[in-house]
Amino acid sequence: MSTQKIAVTADMNHGLDSPVSGHFGHCKAFIVSTVEDGEIVKVEAVPNMSHTSCAEPVNRLASLGVDVLITMGMGMRPFMHAQQVGLTVVRSDNATVGDAVQAYLSGVAELMGREGLCSGGGGGHH
Repeated sequence: MSTQKIAVTADMNHGLDSPVSGHFGHCKAFIVSTVEDGEIVKVEAVPNMSHTSCAEPVNRLASLGVDVLITMGMGMRPFMHAQQVGLTVVRSDNATVGDAVQAYLSGVAELMGREGLCSGGGGGHH
């Protein structure tokens, strides 16, 4: 059995119907889907706690066993840290978390590149 956890940045907690957040560091929550053999079997919300370092939310997701992070945009530092801890970072322009997860599972999502990276300090939101 193949299992993975996929976290998507969200501005509100409506499960898979949540809108995808424009920026990793400023999202309200991460909607984490557990996927077994290509099917979503569990969905949970993980609040994005206040943090002093952009590594903190990345480390929290990694500690929960997240394999894939989907977002519209993020800064260079959290992006680099996510790669260091083994997270695959995927850029999404999908409207909802469910759509973003399905795009990733169907193989049409694209890996995050420089076009999805923002300048730090809260500027350059997507």
